[in-house]
Amino acid sequence: MIFLSFFFCISLSAKRTDEGEVLFNSKQYSKARTVYAALLKQRPNDALYHFRYARCCYELKDLEEAIVHFEVSGSKFPTRTLYLGELYFDTYRFDQSVTAYQTYISTLKPDDSKISEYQQKLKRAENAARLMIRIEDIVVVDSVVVDKSDFIHYYKFSSELGSISQESLKLSARHVVDKIKYITQRQDRVYYSDSIHGQMDIFSSYKLLDSWSAPTPLSDLINTKANENYPFLLLDGVTVYFASDGENSIGGYDLFITRYNPSTDTYLTPENIGFPFNSPANDYMMVIDEQRQLGWFATDRNQSAGKVMIYTFVPNQAKVIIRSEDKDYLRYAAQLKTYRKGMKIVADTTFAFQEQVKKTKNQIEFVINDSIVYTGVKDFKSEEALKLWNELHALTVNLNAKASELKTLRGGYNQIQGEEEKALTISKIRQLEAENIDLKKQIQIRTTQVRNEENKFLRGLK
Repeated sequence: MIFLSFFFCISLSAKRTDEGEVLFNSKQYSKARTVYAALLKQRPNDALYHFRYARCCYELKDLEEAIVHFEVSGSKFPTRTLYLGELYFDTYRFDQSVTAYQTYISTLKPDDSKISEYQQKLKRAENAARLMIRIEDIVVVDSVVVDKSDFIHYYKFSSELGSISQESLKLSARHVVDKIKYITQRQDRVYYSDSIHGQMDIFSSYKLLDSWSAPTPLSDLINTKANENYPFLLLDGVTVYFASDGENSIGGYDLFITRYNPSTDTYLTPENIGFPFNSPANDYMMVIDEQRQLGWFATDRNQSAGKVMIYTFVPNQAKVIIRSEDKDYLRYAAQLKTYRKGMKIVADTTFAFQEQVKKTKNQIEFVINDSIVYTGVKDFKSEEALKLWNELHALTVNLNAKASELKTLRGGYNQIQGEEEKALTISKIRQLEAENIDLKKQIQIRTTQVRNEENKFLRGLK
């Protein structure tokens, strides 16, 4: 009887194995997963069952479960490291993604046609791993899912920032892209995206007496062989945000920042602004309203086709980096997700901190003279003085951002390994130091101008 029972179990297991293979090969992954789950209960150490079960979870977008079973399936299946590279990347385990891709590439023959594709995936993982050590801590005050076709309409910023329009540009039968145009409040300058030979680039033009200047492509540092789109110019007239899906992106469109140097008529090398603004999905159209202390950006992470999420957040005057040894917490913070450890909420970046925004909005402390101190922008009586103060505020925000960037570069210098990267960092540090000195001089001049203009106006009221 024992022998017959044993034989029956073997026969049933073989039948289920055959059934699982048929379902797996016919891509019926949901049914196949159920079969392999049952088989794993009988033989929990079977590498093939773990690998097939993991593949089913991968195809069904059950990423965490797929990772667990790919990890225990062993080295018998070389493609497991390729799947793990992708899964680690999609779940923000970028260091592990780098290792997995490196391992898989090392198993390929030198003439394998797929090597360049996997090396590109490796580079994106390396970019993401480098950015994960500098996740910015931001306060999200609102988020809304809208149709991508008219998402710009949901950006509720002040008209003093200028205006943004959105058009659909059909590059091919299946490829429709956004054509974005940003015009300054004075209507004297425009930044816009357009297609050149099937790729998107950013151009600018200036208002002449009765026409516009010829379109000029922005620097080659900005317009690359990839796509650049979604431009926005800050009130300081030099800081430009845009999106690119080039080699320095971690996936799809990423948000970048650059600054224009009027004295040399050049732009600084664009920098990826990192997490949580960017993700393995498409992230774009950063708009900052410094006067109202609000910012917006759009992303299609975790969204269905044709939909985007627009986040409204409180921009930091100086970049605030999250410091934590908890890797899970950092992963959740980078994704703008609520992280729960046990029953305690450790961080919640999706809570609507509307009261905090109201308290910080337009609060200032500016000495006009020996007896008058303004505590809000509404205190200004002179329109010209208010205009100058807005310029002063923009200069101060710019200085704080550069000072924070300079501090980060100096602090991370000793960790840099390559001599070429060290030389580039030193060059950037020197450049930032010079820019900071120039900004401080401009701030001193503008501060004096604000006081003089407001005091002149006040004396006229007496």
